[in-house]
Amino acid sequence: MERINDCISLSVQPDPSIQRSLCQIHDESGYLCFQFDLYSNDCLFDLNEQHYRLNLSISKSYFDKYGERLEIYTEQQDICCNTQSKLFEIIQCKLEGLHRKLFLESSVLFLLYQTQKNSLLFQMGCDGCQVINRFMDRDKLVKAKEFILNNLSQNITIPIIANSIGTNQCYLKKGFKEHYGQTIFEFIQEHRMIKARYLLEQHFNISEVAEEVGYSSLSSFSQAYKSFFGYSPSEHLRNFVSNN
Repeated sequence: MERINDCISLSVQPDPSIQRSLCQIHDESGYLCFQFDLYSNDCLFDLNEQHYRLNLSISKSYFDKYGERLEIYTEQQDICCNTQSKLFEIIQCKLEGLHRKLFLESSVLFLLYQTQKNSLLFQMGCDGCQVINRFMDRDKLVKAKEFILNNLSQNITIPIIANSIGTNQCYLKKGFKEHYGQTIFEFIQEHRMIKARYLLEQHFNISEVAEEVGYSSLSSFSQAYKSFFGYSPSEHLRNFVSNN
């Protein structure tokens, strides 16, 4: 943990086990402990395909100077756009010395405020976030979908898609999920697997199919295929041949 001052500590670590963006808050013996998990595929910002866990600890004595009792809502919650933005700034922060401490302390207070605000307005959604209030042109979302479907054999990334349709990565991620009900990653994965199954049934060999749907590694393709359908490509081929 990085010690920001006598009362606040913070750690930022990549964590491949994370499967969802989520905030959890615990009240532990004189400390407030926050755990923020950022999952790359549902985060609005480009994390370069890495997932991050940020843990911060705040001594309750920090708030004595305000002369008021601090009531903390500790239920688990999704991470809103404003909170994601601040977490992304922390991950990207290259400051050093006093400037870093000042930035991190102010960021921690912002995160504390935002999580409590979100708890109070949990059923109201994230209307205060400017990100989701920005209009996303439907035509651009359609173009994004078409770009993905036409390039399933390529290495498709959020920056590449955003650049191809002329929009910001942040708005693209949010707009795509709102419009199609899936993250871009989920959409790509689903259509790669659908295409792979079709090609297998057209008598392509497994190596050719893997390449056609963007996998350079046969083992990675087989693992993804089994994870999606519940059986491996070779198992599917055997069953398909025996039934036809």
